[in-house]
Amino acid sequence: MSKKILLIIGILIIVGVALFLVFTSKPQAEGESRVGFSIREFLPFGKSDAPTIGEPTTETSNEDFESNITPKTNTNQPIPRLRKISSEPVAGAAVFNIGTTSIVRFVEKGTGNVYEVKSDSLAVQRLTNTTIPKIVRAFWLPNATGFLAQTLMPESEIIETNFVKLNKNEIVGENLTPFNTTISKLPTGIKEISINPSGSKIFYYTANWSSNWFISNPDGTESSLVMSHPLTEWLPKWVTPDRVVMQTKGSSESIGFNYVFNTKNETLTKIGLGIRGISSNPNSDNSLNLVSVSDNFPQLFLIDNNNITSQKISANTLAEKCVWLEEKNPTVYCAIPIKLPNGNYPDVWYKGVVSTEDIIEKIDLNNDIYYNVVNLSSESGEKIDVVDIDISPDETHLIFRNKIDGYLWMIKIGE
Repeated sequence: MSKKILLIIGILIIVGVALFLVFTSKPQAEGESRVGFSIREFLPFGKSDAPTIGEPTTETSNEDFESNITPKTNTNQPIPRLRKISSEPVAGAAVFNIGTTSIVRFVEKGTGNVYEVKSDSLAVQRLTNTTIPKIVRAFWLPNATGFLAQTLMPESEIIETNFVKLNKNEIVGENLTPFNTTISKLPTGIKEISINPSGSKIFYYTANWSSNWFISNPDGTESSLVMSHPLTEWLPKWVTPDRVVMQTKGSSESIGFNYVFNTKNETLTKIGLGIRGISSNPNSDNSLNLVSVSDNFPQLFLIDNNNITSQKISANTLAEKCVWLEEKNPTVYCAIPIKLPNGNYPDVWYKGVVSTEDIIEKIDLNNDIYYNVVNLSSESGEKIDVVDIDISPDETHLIFRNKIDGYLWMIKIGE
C-alpha cells in the first residue's frame, strides 16, 4: 500500500473522530465558551469530579445549600390526607394555627435543625442551621417560638437541657435561614419537663435520693424550688395556670397514683384511686381524666375527678395514645392497636419489646360511640405505632411520631 493511500486513510480517521466528538457533545448554551471542552466527558468512567479548564468554580457547601432550599412542588398536586412530613427522626414537634392554616414546627434528633410544614403546602422549609447533635427529646412552647432540648452528655447518662429560642432574622440573605437561635443552659440532671398553657413558665424536677421540683422561666431564669418529695419518678402535665397533674410513672409491677400540685399555695393533693400500670391523660381543666389500666393489655377508663366516678371505655389502648378535643361532650381521638400482643403493659411498650399497628378513631366518651378516622398502615403502606399525638388548635389536623422509627406524620381530620 502506497504512502499516499495511508496518508488519506489517516486523515479520514482524524476527521471522523472529530465529527463524532462534535455531534455527540452537549449542546452549547447561549454565550457558553467551549474552551473548557474535555474528552473526559466521553470516557467510560464518566466526567471528572474536578472542574474543567476554563470552567468557573464556586465553593458552596451542602450546609449552605440545604439551609435555604425550599422544595419545588407542583401547585396542582393534591396534598395527601395522611403524609410523612419529616425525612429524619424527630425529637419533638408543635402545631399551631395562622388563620385556617395549621403549621407544624419540628426539630431533628440528629442535628437539632428546625423545620416547618404547612397544611396547605407540600414544601418543607428549614428554619435554622444551629447544630445540636443527638437530641433525645424536645419540649416546644405552645406558640412554637422555642423549645427545650435534652441531650445526654458523652459517655454518661447525665441529661443536659438547653432552651433554644427562635429569633426571626430581619434580613434573609443567600446563606441565612429565616431564624437564628439563642441558647440558654438549664441545670443538668433534669428528669421531666412540662410547660404551662401560656408558655410563660416551665415545671421541672431533678432527682437523687428525693425529687426536687422547680418552676422557672423557659430559659431557666427566675428558678425557684417549690417542693421536695421522697418519690423520684414522676410524669408532670401542666394543665391549668395554677395546676400541674403529677402522675407516678406507670408499671405493671406497681400501683400508680395521680396528684394535683397547686403552684399558688404549693400543695400536693392525691386524686382518684391507685391503678396498676397507670397511664393518664387529663383534659384541659382536669375535670376528667382518661386512664388506662394494665392487665395483659391496657384498658381505658374515663374518670370524673369531681365526682370520683369511673366509666369503662370499650377501647384497648394506652391513654397517652389519645388527645382531647375542646367539645362540651367529652371527645377524644385515639390511636388504637389493631392487635395487642399479651404482655406486661405499659412496660413492654415503653421498653420497645412490643410495637403496635394503629388505627385512629374519634370517640364520644359519654356514649362510648366510635367513628373510624383512618387505618394508618393501609393508607401509608407502613406499620405505624403512634406516640406523642397532638391536635391543631382549630382541630383540623393531628400530628404524631411513629415510635418505631421516630418519623413525624400529619393527618387532616377536619373539613
